[in-house]
Amino acid sequence: MNTETSTLNNDYIKGFLLVLVSACGYGLQPLFTHVAYSDGASPVGLLVLRFSTAAAIMLIWLRLRRLPIPPLRHNLQYLLVGIGYSGAALGYYNASHSMSVSLAVILLFSFPAFVILFSILFLKEKATGKKLLSVTLAIGGVMVAVGIDIQGDGQGILWALFAALSYGAAILYGSHRASPSHPLQSACTVLIGCLISCLIASTMQTTHWPQSEFGWLSIIGLALFATILPIATFIAGSPKIGASDASTISTMEPVVAVTIALILIGEQLNTGTYIGGLMVITAVIILSRSK
Repeated sequence: MNTETSTLNNDYIKGFLLVLVSACGYGLQPLFTHVAYSDGASPVGLLVLRFSTAAAIMLIWLRLRRLPIPPLRHNLQYLLVGIGYSGAALGYYNASHSMSVSLAVILLFSFPAFVILFSILFLKEKATGKKLLSVTLAIGGVMVAVGIDIQGDGQGILWALFAALSYGAAILYGSHRASPSHPLQSACTVLIGCLISCLIASTMQTTHWPQSEFGWLSIIGLALFATILPIATFIAGSPKIGASDASTISTMEPVVAVTIALILIGEQLNTGTYIGGLMVITAVIILSRSK
């Protein structure tokens, strides 16, 4: 029994660390996207380049590792996860292009509230007091961050909330429905799903590419360190710890992202954004302590 408990604990710790690496990788996105936007790229153009570059690198890596390229018909589950991720990316990138990165990040990270509510209502998870308190704080934090009267860019706010819903759906489906497989193969399928979705979106939005070598280098950095790495580690780690805990640990992403926005991009936050962001982070800390 002790051996079994030790194995479970080790699996949880491994999953925790993998999801933590994933969150920090995703948190690097503002740095690369700021450079690409400054170089003339549009949100959908940036995403098409991001996912096409990442998918190409992943296919080459699978070839070098002598792993079979996953047939899409056998990986429909991870293709659907990719569609969810691409919806989150489209919402977040459009939001951060028209409003501050910090506010877009805070709104995006209301997604644990959606994950918890869905888990309680449909997956029969226990509705503990801490979970309900964290949901209330997360939703309240979002309202404070954007302003009760919904001040600012209304379209950007809607894009960010759409990103939160898409991200939460991808985490729920990936943690509860997708069958475990090799992380690299699964990540490749996810990236293909993201690319297909973004190519479709590019037919509906104006597409612009970076105008200099510096901008294109930011695309490569985005593909490697803020796409391939976090997707592979999240796929490997989230089934070991479950959807609620995975979404909680993922809140390291806004800490990294907002820090980058403040220090490297030079954004300024108002009092409401600070208070709302603190409420959202407090919500997920409460949730993580309930474990």
